[in-house]
Amino acid sequence: MLNDILVHIDDTSAGALRLVYALELAGRHGAELTGVHVTPPPDPPTVFKPSLVEEASEELAKRHLAAASHAKANFDQVTALRGVKARWLALAGDMIPRLCEAARYTDLVVLGPYERQNPGERHPLSLAEGVVLKSGRPVLVVPAKVQTAQLHRALIAWDGGREAVRAVHDALPLLQRANATVEIVTLDDGEGPALAPLAEHLKRHHLKVENRVHAPVGGEMGAALAERVRSGHFDLLVMGGYGQPVWLEFLFGSTTASALEQSHAPVLVSH
Repeated sequence: MLNDILVHIDDTSAGALRLVYALELAGRHGAELTGVHVTPPPDPPTVFKPSLVEEASEELAKRHLAAASHAKANFDQVTALRGVKARWLALAGDMIPRLCEAARYTDLVVLGPYERQNPGERHPLSLAEGVVLKSGRPVLVVPAKVQTAQLHRALIAWDGGREAVRAVHDALPLLQRANATVEIVTLDDGEGPALAPLAEHLKRHHLKVENRVHAPVGGEMGAALAERVRSGHFDLLVMGGYGQPVWLEFLFGSTTASALEQSHAPVLVSH
């Protein structure tokens, strides 16, 4: 059961769309929605001359405050029109640690695939990467192009490991509430893990398992997953945040494709 959902809000159009998605999701589950905005410290990139760092920091601080104000105004306006219990949480500091602190007291975190703290040379992880790896909570990564929280068909990427097990069980409230049809796929170069025990387990949770697929990989694994999500018209991908960055390649790009070109559906990731 999802009772408490956290969504990161910024002042971008993608952040506004993500809020609408999270509100719809919270409404479906009767959950309380927390909109969180983190104001980072002014941290000018290294391109500035030392004599200009103070001035650049002041300008960044003004921009950050304006962004926080704009994000809250949009949150207040949109949530006032919905019958969902919602609250605003304003934080300050480095974004990943602060988001992780808030995430530990929620059931699900909703983030976008490209959100990050600048400058990139000092903050190399995206927010989604950092929160997945460090918060201990499931993260639903929602591309900006996704317009609705409807969930009819879900794809589970399965390798039988701890991360995949956790992701499946973190996804059960979403899958059960939507009465979703599920396909299980394993991407491997051999026989891979047995899929029948997982299928039977999901059926005991009253889910319809449509198919079980062993899909040998001839190329890049993230691209193979992306193609299966696209061709199967799935509304959700469920996968573990593995030690090897297969899911990172899918979400955040690889040598062959960018994140938004690959991710046609929200992705629930657990680590």
